[in-house]
Amino acid sequence: MTCLRWLPLVAAVCALSVGCAPGPHGDWPSSGQGIVISGVVIRNELPYTVTNVMIEVPATGGFAGCGNLLPDSDCSNTFQDRDYHANAMLIRWLEHGQPHQTDEFTPELPPGASAGDAFRVEVIIFAPGQAGARLVDARAERVRSH
Repeated sequence: MTCLRWLPLVAAVCALSVGCAPGPHGDWPSSGQGIVISGVVIRNELPYTVTNVMIEVPATGGFAGCGNLLPDSDCSNTFQDRDYHANAMLIRWLEHGQPHQTDEFTPELPPGASAGDAFRVEVIIFAPGQAGARLVDARAERVRSH
């Protein structure tokens, strides 16, 4: 699998999660502390390569990404926990050279999540022109390689 090396990704995801303001979503902790993000996983479930996959947080200018994802593969990285307080994000990528992106969205917290819990952002390109993201428990089994 050909992916960008992760040093730029770590810096980008750190920027993605630092300095976020509380969002309007009632599911998020209302205290001064939100959850923490300790990694990112980007999965390509399509039968062909996708390129220039980026997770962006427009409110902060933060982003993270991967250059090339082969069919049925993923890129992942873990890093020091970073606070995150529910800013909307969007995902952009190319399929066969054609640009695609999601609308802005805020991932839902998993049931039972509370302030200070650690999660990974899991992005999945699951159908042509369609992608989404969710938060998964950072303590869950390590990401499997395809």
